[in-house]
Amino acid sequence: MGKSRKGKELGIGITQRKDGRYSAKFKSKTGKRVEKYFDKPSAARQWLTEAKYEDVRRSINSLADMTVDTWFSYWIKEIKEKTVRWSTLRSYRDRYEKMSGK
Repeated sequence: MGKSRKGKELGIGITQRKDGRYSAKFKSKTGKRVEKYFDKPSAARQWLTEAKYEDVRRSINSLADMTVDTWFSYWIKEIKEKTVRWSTLRSYRDRYEKMSGK
């Protein structure tokens, strides 16, 4: 959690710089760090909330353009890799390759 120069909690992703301005930042779905500076902490909070929402919404809309191969890779790496064993992942990959003829 970020803090102001006086020690007040500002929230996750918001910090106060030495010049008195507030910095709001987060990591997007693509892995890029997005950062913006503000004069007031309320403006930083509002921007951070809206930017995170847009990032999620933008990634959902981009799924319509995905191929099945791209979706499978995304599903394995981003969703399943964190929740199942490596042997299950291997089984998923083997089945997919067999079904797709690769």
